[in-house]
Amino acid sequence: MTIKNQLFISNIRVVLVTVIGLILAGVAIRIALLLFSGDGGFDIRDLMEMRRHHPEGWSGGLKAFVVFTLFVVIISAINNLLTFRLMNSIVRPLKALCEGGRQLHDLNLAYRINYKKADEFRPACDAFDEMAAKLEAAAVEHQKNEANRRELIAGISHDLRTPLTSIKGYLEGLEAGVASTPAMREKYFATIKNKTADLEHIIEQLFLFSKLDMDEFPLTLRRVAIAPAFRNIIEEIAGEYAMRGLDIHTVETPQHSALDDDAVVLTDTLYLRNVIINILENSVTHKTKERGNLDLCLSRSDSGTIALRFADDGPGVAAEALDKIFDAHYRADPSRNKKGSGLGLAISSKIIERMGGTCRAELPEAGGLAIVICLPVQQGAAA
Repeated sequence: MTIKNQLFISNIRVVLVTVIGLILAGVAIRIALLLFSGDGGFDIRDLMEMRRHHPEGWSGGLKAFVVFTLFVVIISAINNLLTFRLMNSIVRPLKALCEGGRQLHDLNLAYRINYKKADEFRPACDAFDEMAAKLEAAAVEHQKNEANRRELIAGISHDLRTPLTSIKGYLEGLEAGVASTPAMREKYFATIKNKTADLEHIIEQLFLFSKLDMDEFPLTLRRVAIAPAFRNIIEEIAGEYAMRGLDIHTVETPQHSALDDDAVVLTDTLYLRNVIINILENSVTHKTKERGNLDLCLSRSDSGTIALRFADDGPGVAAEALDKIFDAHYRADPSRNKKGSGLGLAISSKIIERMGGTCRAELPEAGGLAIVICLPVQQGAAA
């Protein structure tokens, strides 16, 4: 039985009990008045005789009964009207919640109840709207992840196919005797070796990305003086990149002054080196000139973080792509659609996040692309 029917039946019971009670009370009062109005007792026949010879007769009692009945009907109507209004105030939010459930069942995650009355149903409706908002956000995130996954699979498949095709071609050339001289055979074997190394690098990057994505990759974090550690990494790898056509410069600007050697961050130097190499690889891969340039700057921000800024003079990206270049296998511009696994910046971003920092991309006024790593400053000395 519905709540509405239960309330209706309950009201009828209340009215009937009230009417019957009042009738019985009226009869009892009249009997008592007649019993105690005289000096002596009498039986029921005396009562009927007295009532029959009463000046008003039975008609007076009938009028009183009619007035009383009208009064009860009016009270009952008012009671039912109030009950109806009360019932509506209960049924409306219940219907809204049911409709919300149906909308969610039909995957309309943008549906909201927006219940405004300040009653007992408000928390339930607000909780429903909050749940719907979270489900909608989760669905959007799932769609984004699914799109990234498809793009990642397509990109990795392409990147794996390219060196495999080269290896297959050179092996077929060796098998067919195309490399007829020792020098040519040595060149073919060297190319096969390089392409195999490219395959190994892509697979290692994919493995590292998957481990980071599943939060199953352990980092050994310790307190490190970031300025000398950063300089050591750059001095170690700068020569290799200079031979590949990328000149690395340490600079200071009014906005980015030199960092003292006492600034300490919590980091894993091995994977910080991996992050730096991924950023440099991105710059050297996409440089448009024979010799590219990369400006490095370390600074402390007012918000209590250390900023490592890498600004190249390459083609840059569109402004709307700045938030997407850290997605797995995202290529923001055809000019940057060159070799590479497409995972370097995504891996770097995840590693920095595991260190408690952030990565962002900027467009320098002079052109190119700037990658900025921010790590929180730690109090005290390095470990």
